[in-house]
Amino acid sequence: MHPRPSNRPRFARAALSAAGVVVAGSWSFLGVGCAMPRWTPNPTFTISRPEAQRDLRRMQENPVELERPLVFLAGIGDLSISSGAIERAIEPTVTGPRVEMHFFDEFTFDGARQKTLREVANALGTSIEEIPEVDVVAFSMGGLVARYAAIPDSAGHRLPIRRLYTIATPHEGARLAGIPLGVPQGDDMCPTSDFLEMLRRTKRDYELVCYTRLDDVTVGEEFAAPEGVDLWWVPTPSGEWSHMAAFNDERILGDIARRLRGETPWTRKPAAPLPN
Repeated sequence: MHPRPSNRPRFARAALSAAGVVVAGSWSFLGVGCAMPRWTPNPTFTISRPEAQRDLRRMQENPVELERPLVFLAGIGDLSISSGAIERAIEPTVTGPRVEMHFFDEFTFDGARQKTLREVANALGTSIEEIPEVDVVAFSMGGLVARYAAIPDSAGHRLPIRRLYTIATPHEGARLAGIPLGVPQGDDMCPTSDFLEMLRRTKRDYELVCYTRLDDVTVGEEFAAPEGVDLWWVPTPSGEWSHMAAFNDERILGDIARRLRGETPWTRKPAAPLPN
């Protein structure tokens, strides 16, 4: 199931959001050019990309039925590039209801939250009051949207999440959030924002699994998991932007697919700390 917005965003708003994507991409490009990547292997997440690709093909040949509907969420200013890539990799490994959505036409977390509830309910053929328990795979800002949507509002509406998998999400803020994007979400992703502090104070009743890649100059790998939550990291391959290509990393996507299928993940506890 693939909900799409029924109304086109106004030109000015779409242009502003597209500009945000260009700016974000430029930041990542500059960061790659100014810093040598670290090739430090993760001793608790040792799968190689060729091995991950082979295992994804194995899973695609024998898809497993999902326990719950699966929701894919994109990042900021992204017209389903990230969420679509994640869905294309994971979709063949499982069967069952799926919802993919973006926030290209939303510039506040309140708006993104409401869109999430509305479109998930519509795609699953239910009301906002009766959304069933779901699993979520989210890239970057999408992970914060999912955490926010999981909190009941004054009417008791929420996204009932069982498991949330995040990829390069600024759980503790983003390194470049202080650079103005022209949208309120940028300010809310500053490490000291009231929004992030609210998320920190709110107790989670779902499993949170966080992934990232080293040398993420956009978010910062040190910010990619809340305090006390394991962070599963991998080095960034040569020639790739760490943040902007993380949603295509087969090591991360394959580990998520294994978890969704009820298989043993490649990651092994206790999670290794980030390298210095």
